[in-house]
Amino acid sequence: MIATLPCSALSTQPSALRKPSCKIALTLVAPLLLSLGSSPARASSHYTLTQLEAFDAYTDKTYWITADEDKIPTFRSAPSPSGPSFKPGAKESFKMKEIVGGKGAPYYYRAVFESGKTGFLAINSFLDGLNLTILTVDPDRDRKRKIAKEAEEESQRQAWIRKQPWPEQVKQAALERRPALGMTTGEAKAVLGKPKNVFPLQNTNPLLGKQEQWIYGNGQVLTFTNGLLTRVQKTHDKPAKAR
Repeated sequence: MIATLPCSALSTQPSALRKPSCKIALTLVAPLLLSLGSSPARASSHYTLTQLEAFDAYTDKTYWITADEDKIPTFRSAPSPSGPSFKPGAKESFKMKEIVGGKGAPYYYRAVFESGKTGFLAINSFLDGLNLTILTVDPDRDRKRKIAKEAEEESQRQAWIRKQPWPEQVKQAALERRPALGMTTGEAKAVLGKPKNVFPLQNTNPLLGKQEQWIYGNGQVLTFTNGLLTRVQKTHDKPAKAR
């Protein structure tokens, strides 16, 4: 795989990997990763400049933890094997800021979590966990999108209700998803949402006009006569009968 990365120069002091403005092309191959050592928990201080430039491509990106508690990668509070260790929570996100270390000191990624906490992760621990316990996409993205969509729809529903020329008590009932007699089918749908089922009522008296019942998942039953809400029931109430 060919990747275009910024040139990097290492400080003579243990510090972050520098990023000059020039660009170079690197060929990243499996032997490079296999040569990094077999112990994922031990940080190494022996990387070539070419390797460090390749590792630097993983910085300035956001990652998410996804694993059982016993498999979550271990971070340290300082860039040292003796630094206090901690494990982030599952699905917690962090941004990889830079590579720190050098001049005989082990190399670590410096990460900043969404909570603001800073942690240090050994480079080979990160590579071992990438796409296994460390993801490049939010594992909760679909659920969050659904929640955001529902929140937007609810905001639009409430805004529509407040614009209606209804008495304040009717508006308040509508905001609380309680129907009011006299609502049209369109108004009821805007207030309560789409019903689970709709059943036409067979009338023996043609003067009553067209009647139908809307059934909602919470047990609420609405009866409409000629398009207007004329009765509100619960499913345990005695069913409405056509007259």
